[in-house]
Amino acid sequence: MPDSRRLEGKVAIVTGGGRGIGRAITQRFALEGATVVIAQRDVKSAESTVANVKSAGGTACVVPTDVGEPGQVTSLVDQVIESQGSIDILVNNAGQTGSNGPFLTMPLSTWRHILDVNLTGMFLCGQSVGRAMVERGIRGRIINIGSINSFAAEKEGAAYVASKGGVLLLTAAMAVEMAPHGIVVNCLAPGPIRVEKSAPVFDEEPIRSALPKAVPVGRAGAPEEVAAAAVFFASDECTFVTGASLLVDGGYRAYNRFD
Repeated sequence: MPDSRRLEGKVAIVTGGGRGIGRAITQRFALEGATVVIAQRDVKSAESTVANVKSAGGTACVVPTDVGEPGQVTSLVDQVIESQGSIDILVNNAGQTGSNGPFLTMPLSTWRHILDVNLTGMFLCGQSVGRAMVERGIRGRIINIGSINSFAAEKEGAAYVASKGGVLLLTAAMAVEMAPHGIVVNCLAPGPIRVEKSAPVFDEEPIRSALPKAVPVGRAGAPEEVAAAAVFFASDECTFVTGASLLVDGGYRAYNRFD
C-alpha cells in the first residue's frame, strides 16, 4: 500500500492493463491517485480490473483497443482527451508472449503478428499520445515495457526477442526526440514474473528447481514489483532519467551461471 499519492490528478493510459503486469500497474497507479484508462482487446479482463479498482476507491475505465490498428489508437487518444481533458502518462504494456516456434519454420504471419503488437503498437501509441502531449504542453511520461529478452535471446522466440530488442532503441529514440518537449520516456524490462498465465510454468519441473539457482533473489518476481518501479517512471520525481532501461529481474541478468 503506497504511503503517498504521487500520481494524484494524473490521467494514465495503460495498454493491456487488464491482466498480468498491466493489471498490477493499473491498480497501483489508481492507488497513487491516477485516473487509469485501460486500452486492450480483451474487454472482459479489463472490466474485471476496473471493478477491482473502483471497489478500492480508485478511478478507471476501459476503451476497447487493438494497439496494432492505427485507427483504433487514434480513436483511443481522442476519446481520452475528450473525456478526461489530458493524457499525462502512457504505459505501453500490451504485448504478445510465448514461444513463436523454431526459427527455420516460423511462418511470416507469426513474425508479422508479434512485431505488429509488440513493437508497431508501441510506436503507434507513443506517437499518438506524444502528439497529444506536445499539442497541450503536457510534460508527460511514457513507459515502454520491454523484457529480459530485450537483452538476451531464448530458443524458439525469434519474433518475440526481436520485438523486445526493438523496444530498447525505440525507447531511446523517443526519449531523444521528446526531451525538448519535457516528455520523459523510459523502459521497464521485467525478468521472470509470476502472472496468471505463467504461474503453472513456474510450478513445473525443471523450472521450479532451477529458478532459485538462476535468480539471485531465489524466486520469481510479482507483478506488483514491476508496478512499483513504474510509479517512479510515471511520477514528477522522474525528471533527469530518460531513455533508460530498468531491469526488474531479481538479478537474473547480472548473474553469470556456469553450473
